[in-house]
Amino acid sequence: MERLYPRFIVIHHTAGFDVPALTIDKYHAERGFGIKIASPKPLVEEYARRGFKCVSDGVIVSIGYHYLIRADGCVEKGRPDFARGAHCTAQSMNFQSIGVALTGNFDSKDNPSGKKGHIAPTAGQIEALKKLVFYLMEIYQIPEENVIGHKQVRNASTSCPGDRFEFKV
Repeated sequence: MERLYPRFIVIHHTAGFDVPALTIDKYHAERGFGIKIASPKPLVEEYARRGFKCVSDGVIVSIGYHYLIRADGCVEKGRPDFARGAHCTAQSMNFQSIGVALTGNFDSKDNPSGKKGHIAPTAGQIEALKKLVFYLMEIYQIPEENVIGHKQVRNASTSCPGDRFEFKV
């Protein structure tokens, strides 16, 4: 597997309800986003324990994001940081970024009344996002101008993470 060297952090909303990473993994598996993780062995074992699909020589991880932040502020690991994402095809971001998604739908047109998930990030999500982003920026030496919302990626035809969410580093 080609290893990712992230230069950006792309922030998303899931455009849906507060569900665990394994639920999103199932949605993304239906879309064909799966990749096989065969090593290192402790990582494969961790994903197997967490319930990801086991195959003879590894696990299949389909969730396209590297991290998911739940409504209560809990951070769940998605794809390993070194794995290509499946969260933003524009500008080849899947090959050069870490994808971080917050559960909820923060778009006032798509989710005006909260029938498709909570309408704005919770305080717990914002706090967890700040900690995670600063950690990733430090580890990968990502400059703050490279922490962007999905809609800020040139040629990305999306409103994600919605007009009710703006994040500044």
